[in-house]
Amino acid sequence: MRFISGLKNLSRKTLLLIILVLFLISWFLFVIGFDLFSNIEFSRYFLYFLGILAGFTLILFIISFIKPIDKMGIVIIIIAAILTLPVMWLFSWIINFFYIFCFLANAAVTAFFAYKFGMDTSITVDDYLYKKKRSRIFTRIIEFLIFLFLCWLFISITIRFFREYPIIGGDNFARVFVNLFWVDLVLIIIVLLKLIFTKKLAAYITFFEVIIFFYVLYLVIDLWLEFILLDSAGYDILSFSIDLLLFIYVIGSIYDRVDYINEKLKIFRADTIALFVILMKLIVQITSIIQELYLPYIPAIILQQIIFQVLVLWFFFIIFTIIIGIYTIFKHKEGSS
Repeated sequence: MRFISGLKNLSRKTLLLIILVLFLISWFLFVIGFDLFSNIEFSRYFLYFLGILAGFTLILFIISFIKPIDKMGIVIIIIAAILTLPVMWLFSWIINFFYIFCFLANAAVTAFFAYKFGMDTSITVDDYLYKKKRSRIFTRIIEFLIFLFLCWLFISITIRFFREYPIIGGDNFARVFVNLFWVDLVLIIIVLLKLIFTKKLAAYITFFEVIIFFYVLYLVIDLWLEFILLDSAGYDILSFSIDLLLFIYVIGSIYDRVDYINEKLKIFRADTIALFVILMKLIVQITSIIQELYLPYIPAIILQQIIFQVLVLWFFFIIFTIIIGIYTIFKHKEGSS
């Protein structure tokens, strides 16, 4: 997959790779220590380390606007290390406000790349069919109709399931898929209008809708399991694994588009964006660890937080699906990457 080539590009960025690896190892060890062994003292060490790493990353992020990370010599790195503790002290006064920004940014980035993965995958399959000149009309019509039927079938079964079976939050979950149905319908109408006026069929849109159905289903099941397995170490590790894979996909996707980013976003280098994504994730994880270590365990409050987080992610995902989805329908030329 293309994001793997992006990870290969990242492997050439020694300093950035070290920061990323240290963050991932610390994140993983905290999850293991806290969830599997319930060792709070052991977990606190990683909280302090992640705080130092966040301060160091913040300084490099600011410097990266002026100097590329590849050209940061040992002197700049030493200066950044020296400034880390003073920056952490200053930063601690506004961490709650910055967390809100990072939380929203993290949800937006996650939702965007979930959308991007679905759209890129569906377009890749459709472009493959389009390049088969002798059969592309027939195969792409079949593609459009088959995935349209599957999408309608999956959504119908899911809505019926949540409405008929006694599941906690079943009505709310069913409403999510009703909303998804209306979003899908809007995209289908746009595709048909484009077909009428331009004689071009964006056949990939129904495959995309099937992919986003499974993503939304994952969000719903994830939320539902939070109700059932609120304090389960096994579930926390599973959730961590999925979150980790999404994070790695985001980083790999950024470095898969280095030339495009440098051309279109003059002031924001790929390294700067990657540092921001890492910093954003660091702040979110640090705040999450503080809540787990120091705040009282109240299931009702935790569930409210989880529901709010999923709703924010759902909001951004729907916005990207509608706005960028409609733009892609009109902008994309079949057969071109």
